Amino acid sequence: MNGSLAQLSPEQLLALLKSRRVCRSFTADPVSDEQLRLMTEAARWATSAGNRHVHKFLIVRDPEVIHRVRAVSPGMLTAPPALIAILTDLDKAERESLQMEHDHANWMDVGTAAMNMMNMAHALGLGSCPVTSFSRSGAAVMLGLPPHLTPEWLLIVGHPAPVPPPRRLSVNAPKPVTARDLTWWEQPGRHDP
Repeated sequence: MNGSLAQLSPEQLLALLKSRRVCRSFTADPVSDEQLRLMTEAARWATSAGNRHVHKFLIVRDPEVIHRVRAVSPGMLTAPPALIAILTDLDKAERESLQMEHDHANWMDVGTAAMNMMNMAHALGLGSCPVTSFSRSGAAVMLGLPPHLTPEWLLIVGHPAPVPPPRRLSVNAPKPVTARDLTWWEQPGRHDP
């Protein structure tokens, strides 16, 4: 890697990734244009199958629109100061000859765009939470989307509200999962190289 491009060491990057948490409670402070722009810039650099970029990002800060979207989104537990809808542009997908009902790369691209935005939000001192439990057709209506744009994922964003200190863990609390627990080397079940 070109040393002039590396702003974070691998250890710093891993520390940032490990410290990111889902945030479901926000202050009323607004999220700035620049913060939201940086989040969508990060999403633009996520993977895109065939470099097709069939996704659009709709930023919404209007409390009334957010309230309406929340009415069709059981996964949105709180009203955030901002939300970003990740949309699939079906016209662009058709021009690219994608078969959306058979192409799973669309979901991977949505996920990597969302993760890039969540990591950027964290780097900016913001909190974020993915919302996947929502009515796609209802959200499309509430967002005023034309028929060729389909909402795939909602990301709520804001300044994290203070949270009380965690309670003492119970002796029956689940053991934290480590990367080693999830990783096999050369064959299933072999956790070490």
